[in-house]
Amino acid sequence: MVTNDKHLLKYKLDYLQLTLKISKLRYHGEEPSMDLLMQAHEVGCLAHIPDDELNYLLFNLEAQ
Repeated sequence: MVTNDKHLLKYKLDYLQLTLKISKLRYHGEEPSMDLLMQAHEVGCLAHIPDDELNYLLFNLEAQ
């Protein structure tokens, strides 16, 4: 059980780092690469991030 919790925590931390990178790029007027977006999506799924949040991060570009 502890091992699974450690993996989940690592995935969540990785996801937060990727979302920070994506947010910084968008803040500076750049669009993140599709590879970066897909990596964030994959890690987000592993971290049990809700689909709504993943879709907003990856595909809600008109709010930018």
